[in-house]
Amino acid sequence: MTTLDEIVNLLDSTLRVAEVKDAPVALNGLQVENDGTVRKVALAVDGSQRTLDAAVAADADLLVLHHGLYWCGLRPLTGWWKRKVETCLRANLAVYAAHLPLDVHPELGNNARLAQALGLQDVQPELEYCLSGVFPGTVAELRARYAEVTGCEVTGPMPTPHAPAGRVVICSGGGGPEVYAVQKLGYTTFLTGEENHWVSYTAEDMGMNLFFAGHYATETFGVKALGELLSERFGLPVVFIDNPTGM
Repeated sequence: MTTLDEIVNLLDSTLRVAEVKDAPVALNGLQVENDGTVRKVALAVDGSQRTLDAAVAADADLLVLHHGLYWCGLRPLTGWWKRKVETCLRANLAVYAAHLPLDVHPELGNNARLAQALGLQDVQPELEYCLSGVFPGTVAELRARYAEVTGCEVTGPMPTPHAPAGRVVICSGGGGPEVYAVQKLGYTTFLTGEENHWVSYTAEDMGMNLFFAGHYATETFGVKALGELLSERFGLPVVFIDNPTGM
């Protein structure tokens, strides 16, 4: 048995939750408290009702999320929102969330684990929330590898498929609007998550290779890494709840 405080303290300090700026609705850290003990941890990208129900069915005491419960902002505790809160309280399910602190972590973050899975070399921080690294192959080979590691069809313009990929930039989730900053730094290949209409044609106009693999698919990596950390540190069983949105 592990205390909730032990886990929260580890995650808060490891992810530098108090230091990384984020949107107020992210509410990083412990979002729902339980009775103070944890025997099993569930992991998921999003805090949907379906995810909460699956965590309860898995007999988890703690649910660790990338996108927490409060993206809806302030609203009356009625209807579907009341049902979500009740699900946690009735099942004694604690909820912890880490958004940007998890995205940017140099070892456990979505970008870091994606870069590792892609086989990028000489990985470095880039811009505020991105990473860059060298891919030892062509642009087309990188696109195929991106599809393989995310399990998704990759979309977006690819004007130079046979060119060496070289140093590329990666930003998981909804990083598409960084396309201007990426191009300004001189990069010709940018990998991100959520498909964006105007970002796609902008990259095409710039002559940039831009790869979308989906917001969800590019952000499963971080919470899974946190599960590995909690399993190794505390010996807790962990389960990943896979609820893809297709976007």
